[in-house]
Amino acid sequence: MNQPVPKLVTFDGEARSGKGTIVQATKDYLRDECGHNVMLIDAGQVFRVLGVAASRAGVDLDDFDAMDAYLADDANAEACVQLVKDVYHMEKDERDALLYTNEAGENSAKMGKRPLAQEFKDSLLRKWLRDAHEEGFDVVLLDGRSLAEVGEMLVANELCDFVAGFYFICDPVVGARRTLGFATTAYEELSDKDRAKVDELIEQIKVRNEADKTRSVQPIAPPAGAPTYNLPNVPEFVKSDSRPMAIVNTSAEITKEAMAMPVARFVEQVLRSTQA
Repeated sequence: MNQPVPKLVTFDGEARSGKGTIVQATKDYLRDECGHNVMLIDAGQVFRVLGVAASRAGVDLDDFDAMDAYLADDANAEACVQLVKDVYHMEKDERDALLYTNEAGENSAKMGKRPLAQEFKDSLLRKWLRDAHEEGFDVVLLDGRSLAEVGEMLVANELCDFVAGFYFICDPVVGARRTLGFATTAYEELSDKDRAKVDELIEQIKVRNEADKTRSVQPIAPPAGAPTYNLPNVPEFVKSDSRPMAIVNTSAEITKEAMAMPVARFVEQVLRSTQA
């Protein structure tokens, strides 16, 4: 195939940091405003699917041996691939109800600790990047965790040109309020009932981030030496010899559009520079 491999941009970082919102808005902007043919891959969703599949099969997700035995079975792997496909074709409400519950999030974190689950995810990513190339996508946006390492793996397999990466961080209080629909209400102004909900989610965010940072396989970590940008203040991209990597703090009290568009525009500037 004569066409070049897709340009890869990774969206990595902490739980509830807004990266899912930002990566979706970036996809829409690149496709609708800039004319790119964009594929969005949610790598983190793979672990949620694996957790759902294993739970449905009666696997104790606190038993690592049982999890590994499940993941090592070829028939189970095929069933998980099929469930990944099924989820892709679900309506958003159905998909969210299945994958974005507290239990699914906790099970996803447990799956992320298992080397066989990481291998399953990486195998799917390699397949999806090959598909993206064959189908003529010029840009792939990858949403997940520990993606600098994954991006290098995909480059080593000659499946993409890894052009930029972002690592998102957020104050857990802000992230929890946004998630629960309290973005316009200060924490101190919440009712006792709503504050209790926020406090519960804050604790879940902290536990998830700690688990992701300390796991033995592909732990998350901010890119070494990368600058930190506090949204909405993202500078114009300046081309250099090194791949642009940035830590993006989404803790500001701003709208979703104000949070996403500076990143989307930065990505477009990076992509334009690769064509020069």
